[in-house]
This record gives sequence, structure tokens and C-alpha cells, in this order.
Amino acid sequence: MTDAALPAASTAGAAGRGGAGGLFFRVAWRNLWRRPLRTWLSAGGLAFAIFLVSAMVALQAGSYQGWVDNATRLATGHFQVQHPRYLDDPAVRHALPDGTAAARALADVDGVLGVAPRAEAFVLVAAGERSFGALLLGVDAAREAAMFDLPGRITAGEYLPRADSAYLGAGLAANLGVGLGAEIAGLGTTPDGSVAAVVLTVDGIFETGQADLDRSMLQAPLAAVQAAFELGDGVHRLAVNAANATGVDAMQAPLAAAIPANARLLSWRELLPEVEQSIRLDRIGGDMIYWLLMLVVTMSVVNAFIMTVFERTREFGMLLAVGMRPNAIVGMLLVEAACVWVLGAALGLALAAAVLVPLGIVGLPITVGMEGIDDMVERLMMPDRLYPLFDLAAMAGAPLIMLAGTLVAALIPGLRVRRMRPVDALREEE
Repeated sequence: MTDAALPAASTAGAAGRGGAGGLFFRVAWRNLWRRPLRTWLSAGGLAFAIFLVSAMVALQAGSYQGWVDNATRLATGHFQVQHPRYLDDPAVRHALPDGTAAARALADVDGVLGVAPRAEAFVLVAAGERSFGALLLGVDAAREAAMFDLPGRITAGEYLPRADSAYLGAGLAANLGVGLGAEIAGLGTTPDGSVAAVVLTVDGIFETGQADLDRSMLQAPLAAVQAAFELGDGVHRLAVNAANATGVDAMQAPLAAAIPANARLLSWRELLPEVEQSIRLDRIGGDMIYWLLMLVVTMSVVNAFIMTVFERTREFGMLLAVGMRPNAIVGMLLVEAACVWVLGAALGLALAAAVLVPLGIVGLPITVGMEGIDDMVERLMMPDRLYPLFDLAAMAGAPLIMLAGTLVAALIPGLRVRRMRPVDALREEE
């Protein structure tokens, strides 16, 4: 019988006096260091799994925020306020009547960085003998330039410098055969069904790399579009940018309280369902990898505890012979497993914090100086750096799952202890 077994055997008498818990811990801790290499390998496996899962979760969260920022920063915004029917039926008549007051109320909500009013209409754009359908956006040039990336995608000219300026996509300009200084006309329908017409001068051309957008959109000053389509102070969208894309859920209630009674509040999840779906699918794939990794590590811990039970068969037989209950021995194995988990979790989280916290500040470069990759990043308007999000609540998931796996790993060989007969165990050769 080993030295570690002697105090363990006395737990049968100490249990009734309330000292078994501390004694269990001391004995379990001593037993772990009888095989230090095995203990460190088990703890190291847990630490590696916790670090890897934590790092991947942080990188995933950072990439999701990048996806949302890129998708909303072009023109959509984190929120939009619209007429209740406009999303399903984008007709000119479905406008909010008092856009200025509504924009002012939304701008006063805490966490709102800016509000951009827009009037929209589908028009037939004509230049000479050519004509093509397009979406005409009436915008406040100063607010759009401050809040969104589309004004910065300009390839020629200026962004809406005059009251009758037009800012159109490169594909639309090519289809119309126009360049800077050309005059174009837009024909549409007013809310009462009469003909609306607006004449604009091409002062700027943009290119986003998205062909559908580049050949189907043009922007003009908000006042010009409102006058041409007889909207008064009406707008079709109020695009709202929040301080943080990941905190939009918390802003739903205050923004909903600030919008007009006849308006509807939509978040980016409803405006860009394809982005939300992509995030969900990517998260499912990541979760499968995490669970597989943690299962492999758990199996290695199971193997370590099985070897422990086989090596200590005579010790466990002696404890049973002097009156210790099988459940108490299993409890001691669970305490040993918990100690291994504490070591692994502490090492894994410390390593994750040491790596992820600095990366969350300086970012992980995406561009690598290769012309093809860098051009693709720029064309897709991806950020040049990825910032992992080190969220303590999210980081707690992997350690807690590994705790459950480690305890199960100790229970599996513990079943052999419950079936162990003292006489047979004492005859076992170490």
C-alpha cells in the first residue's frame, strides 16, 4: 500500500466529522504527482483544447463583426426605419411623412452614431437614345459620406457637389454611354400616379466591384428627389448606424420607442438575411470542429484514468478491505479529475488571454502583400485586419464543457472500482 493510500483510508472515519472534503483534496493532489508526466500530459491536452477552441471562437466572433460591418457600412446601416409596408412593397407612396423630425428623434438615442434619411424611387434613366432602369436614391450627401463607404468608392469626379448632381455606378454609366458632365433624365411615378421627372448632371461615378449594384444605382441630393416625386418632407428609409455592430440587440427597445407610430424598425438581420444565414452556417461548422476536438481530448483523459485504476488496483483493494466505500474511492477519482481540469483550464485560459488580448488591440493582418489576394480583399471591401473578440462569457464555454468531459472521464474507470472485490484486488500484481 502506498503512502497516499494511508490518509485516504482514514476518510472512512473522517467522513462523519466533516473532514473528508479537505482530506480527499490533499490525497487526490498527492496521487496526481505520483505520475507527473501523465498529469502534465492530461492537463496539457485540456489546456490545448481550451486554448484552441477559445482562439477559434474569438476569431469567429471577430470575423462575424467584420462581415456585419462590411455589409452594413456600404449603404444599409445597422438599423432602418421604414413605412410598415415598404420592405415587402417598395412603392413610392409608402413613405414616412415627416423625415426630418423622425431623424432628429433617432439621433438623440444613446449609442446612435448617425442617421441618414433617404427617398427612393425606381426610375427609367435616359441619356440620348439609351435608357435603363435603375434605383434612384435621394440622400443627404454630408451624412452619407460620414456614415457609409459608397461615397468613398468614387472613381471619377466628386460626390454630389451640387443640387442637381448625379452619382452613379460605373456599370450604369457604361450602359448609358455617359461620363462626367453628361446630362441624364430620370422618369418615374409620384405617389398619386402622375409622372415624375428629374434632370441631373453626372458629377461622380463609383465602382464597388458588385456588378448588380454598379449597373443599377444612382444617387442624387435628397431635396431634388423629394421635389421631383412630390414627397414634401417624406422619406422611405432612415438608415441608422450604431456604435457597435454586436450591440444592436440592446438598442432595439430604445430605438423602437423613438420611431413614429406609423413606422417599422428593422435591424440588419432582417435587412440582410443572407449575412445572418451565412453566420449561422459558419457557426454550425465551427461547433462541429470544437466538439470533435474536445471529444478527442476527453478520450485521452479517459485513457489516463483507466491506466490510473489499473496501476492502483492493490491500493483500492486495501481501501475497500479496511471499510472504505466504493463511492468514496470514485469520489476521490473525481477530485483528481477536477484538479487536472483546474490545471488545464488555468493554462489554456492564460495562454488564450496572452495571445488574444494583444491581437484584439492590434489586429491580425489579412492582407499579405500578394497582389492577387490584396486586390481581392479590396474588391470585396474586406477589412485589412481581423480583430478577435475576447469575450469572457464566450470563453467560459470551452472550460465548462471540458470540466464535464473530464468528470465523465473519471467516472468511466470508476465503474471498475465499484465492481472490484477486495480479495481479488489485493492479489493483483502492481
